[in-house]
Formats: sequence, C-alpha cells, structure tokens
Amino acid sequence: MAEMLSLKTTPAVSRYEAALAALGIRLPLSHDPSYPGTVIDADGKMVCVADMHGERPDTEAVAIAELLLLAVNVHAGFVPEVRHAG
Repeated sequence: MAEMLSLKTTPAVSRYEAALAALGIRLPLSHDPSYPGTVIDADGKMVCVADMHGERPDTEAVAIAELLLLAVNVHAGFVPEVRHAG
C-alpha cells in the first residue's frame, strides 16, 4: 500500500504562524490577481505589495510577490500544489 504523506507541525512553525496571526495575518498567503504584486492573506486582506511604485513591469511584480508568498507559506508548512498544464 502507498504511504500517505503527512506534515507534522514543528514548534518553530507553530510560533511563526502564531506571530503572523498576532499581526492579523491568516495563512496561507496568495497573490491577488486583480492587483499585480499584491500579496493577500487567507481572509483576502492585503499583506504587502511588491513594487508599489510601479517601477517594474507587472510580470516582474507578480513574480516577486509569488516568490515572497511561497517562502512564507512553505516556512509555515503549506506545501504548494503541483499543477499540470494541459
């Protein structure tokens, strides 16, 4: 039988998520597609904006935002889903 992958929350992860929750940020973070470079929390509240002055192309602002939210989410134990094109 195939084994199920399970994630165990470590104390460091719990403290990290608790620290963000204390700031009113609920994980996981995501990118707001309506506003390039905008990172939002699980409740849809804005957390930060990459390139807030619009000095970069939208595609770069989106890429920066997605790298930042990926780093935060993975550190908190949220594993990204694999998407297949097709």
